[in-house]
Amino acid sequence: MNKLRTLVLAAVCTSLITGFSPSVSFGETQADVSEYVHTIGNQTLRNFIENSVNAGVIKTPDEAKAAVARWQEENARNSISPNLSYNSAPSQNSGNQSSTANEITQLVNPIANLDQDAIKNVVMNDKGNKLFNPISDKFPPAYDANFNLAVKFNPIDGTDDSARLDADIAAYLNSIANDPVIQYALKTTGTTISDLKRNWFGSGCGFEHVFDGEVKGPEVSGYHSWYKFYRDENEGRTQYVSTLQGAGDSHIFTGSFSWDPDGSGPLPRVIKKKGGFTVGNSPQAVLAMGHIAMETCRKHGGIPGALIFSANINGESFNWQLYTMNQSIRSLYPMSPRDPNPTDINGNTAREYFELEEGPARQLNPKGSLTVH
Repeated sequence: MNKLRTLVLAAVCTSLITGFSPSVSFGETQADVSEYVHTIGNQTLRNFIENSVNAGVIKTPDEAKAAVARWQEENARNSISPNLSYNSAPSQNSGNQSSTANEITQLVNPIANLDQDAIKNVVMNDKGNKLFNPISDKFPPAYDANFNLAVKFNPIDGTDDSARLDADIAAYLNSIANDPVIQYALKTTGTTISDLKRNWFGSGCGFEHVFDGEVKGPEVSGYHSWYKFYRDENEGRTQYVSTLQGAGDSHIFTGSFSWDPDGSGPLPRVIKKKGGFTVGNSPQAVLAMGHIAMETCRKHGGIPGALIFSANINGESFNWQLYTMNQSIRSLYPMSPRDPNPTDINGNTAREYFELEEGPARQLNPKGSLTVH
């Protein structure tokens, strides 16, 4: 049985990496897969597998069973401290996560007033062919420092650049270490800049995913930085397509766009069907928020796979979705307040926001973003 499980898991992982999916046999249909999914007792796992089926990542009952087997193995391996496993997060509506989310909100909200690098005069124009009007304000050095580090990462999925860029990462963190927002985050949590590095530059590739963006096949994965978009748009690398929610809200963009990471280079132009970012806040504000969220979770017993909390870092409160991997940030992005139903009864984000390629794939491959993001 273990040998069969390994063969099935290898086939599914191969399909994720290469884009090939085993053909459905013996009369197996999506209905068969859905029927099996309903038998999964763990609600968190069931949601992950269901989303994976909807995304086409899992197409047969065997693939679903292989994913469950992988999850069970990882849970057993982390049984000494199950809350530290990315795939053993309790339900969002449990008392523990609810109190954690509330504490994160209270700790993060002062950031909006501490963010000395925030840009106030940002105008989005969803009636034209560009998202942002030209900004006359002079950007503080920290913006360029963030951008210059982000673009050094290889945007193609399956790459881990943290070791190669370790000196650049250290220089960047040193340049922002005394920023009021970063200092607030460190003092509030009783941590150091090394702890912030662990949270944002760990194997979850959170910094790369959020501030640069990643190319997964024909689509954009991540890319939740308004300043990165502004720079890329001015240099012809991004193209605004449409605003899907919250039109007229100057604090957030939720919509679609295309991105060509290397301009006239060999990389293709890819599409973000629905994504978003808050507008006006400095990059440090997002880094500080993510760090506070992670350290607050640690204080309350462990890092969940996913968590939603409300926070104001730019003058307006939004629900923020945090995804983690191996004790570090995988993704962090805001959700439009005009979304009619941003979470379901279990606290999961609405399907159009859920980055379908992330959570389910982690159940199949413990390396996560190194191979399948």
